[in-house]
Amino acid sequence: MLLALPVLTTALVAGPRAELPVHQQMRAAAAPLRVSTARMMADPAPPPAAKLDALSEKWRKRQAREEDEGAQLVGWSKAAEITNGRFAMFFLPVGLITEYYTGESVPQQVYTLLQTLGFVE
Repeated sequence: MLLALPVLTTALVAGPRAELPVHQQMRAAAAPLRVSTARMMADPAPPPAAKLDALSEKWRKRQAREEDEGAQLVGWSKAAEITNGRFAMFFLPVGLITEYYTGESVPQQVYTLLQTLGFVE
């Protein structure tokens, strides 16, 4: 729009359409711009096939990598970190609420759990 401003101002200031109202002068001055833009959009030059093949290969590799990382639940992956964060957000308040009602600290609760399951005597 900024590039068309000098064209519009020169068409409005001088020219055969000086007797027309301003909105008609603007419409008449912008008409060639619309046609050229429409013509450019209708017939773009196709990119070379080699570039398209390289781009599609790059996208396919990126999509495969993202799918592999999304499926990985252990290790340093985004899905594992999200799962770990969700468990921490749930069990920390549960431990604190249990400590409030039972008087056992969170490490004592873990020890009691391990005793109950038979891992520690």
